[in-house]
Amino acid sequence: MKTLIKLGFLCAVLVGCKTLPNANPFMSGADNYEVQWTGSTGSKLFGSYVVMSRNPGTPTRAEKLTATLPYKITFSTPKNALITAAGTTLNQGAVEIKIFKNGSKCDKVAIVGSGSMSSKVCQ
Repeated sequence: MKTLIKLGFLCAVLVGCKTLPNANPFMSGADNYEVQWTGSTGSKLFGSYVVMSRNPGTPTRAEKLTATLPYKITFSTPKNALITAAGTTLNQGAVEIKIFKNGSKCDKVAIVGSGSMSSKVCQ
């Protein structure tokens, strides 16, 4: 499970840090997110998600989860955070991840290659 969290954080750093400008003090409010993991119904999901703020004073939040597919979570963040999500199953079945920001689908494939788990990014 620690590997999932490290992978999610590494993904956030590799994809996000190059594109994260300094926080804009004139941007206030929150963005609402929904992250969905789907696949073979009833399969055990091992996943994680990371929330990285543009504000350097706000710590990055990394959460792991163990659940049954399908699974979804909803949460709010300060405006324009970077969200990553990853997931796999014990039987290596396909896991699809969707991230919605304020009701609109917002996800990019974060990691590809043989043996990689499903990973998505939204910013």
